[in-house]
Amino acid sequence: MTTDQSETPELLLREASAGDIPVMAQHHRMMFEEIWAQKGEALSVERAGEIEKAYARKLEAEMSGLCTAWVIEEAGEIIASGAITLVSFVPHPYDPSSKVAYLHSIYTEKSHRNRKCAGRIIEAAIRHCLTLGISRMILSASNAGKPIYEKIGFRSTPEMMRLFIK
Repeated sequence: MTTDQSETPELLLREASAGDIPVMAQHHRMMFEEIWAQKGEALSVERAGEIEKAYARKLEAEMSGLCTAWVIEEAGEIIASGAITLVSFVPHPYDPSSKVAYLHSIYTEKSHRNRKCAGRIIEAAIRHCLTLGISRMILSASNAGKPIYEKIGFRSTPEMMRLFIK
């Protein structure tokens, strides 16, 4: 388990453990509630609960291999979290590897924002990818998150599309 106390000594960045899953799942739900509220849409209580439970199941199943997560603590309380999941894509002209890291669920509790928590988690994820030889990272960014990601070096790409099949 790695820890990093650079930048802000009172904030402890560490790799997440299975015991952190409930808080990370709650953060994942809160992230979507905020994104939907900003779009003027309501996320039902039932669907929000489903999202939280499904994310907890994902972490439980994948944190021992495909998924690595980080949390930031202050005084023993988790105030921010985020993760990467390793996925396989096709080789690309800029990256002949098929290994890609999907960055997701970056969330900082409202009362702790503007303290560079998200940036520290993202930088930890980037360092982790470098140790694994992964040179491609993707994400889906909210409007609030885009400036943070752009400052680190992420760029929007016009070639990505998605379809929800129902």
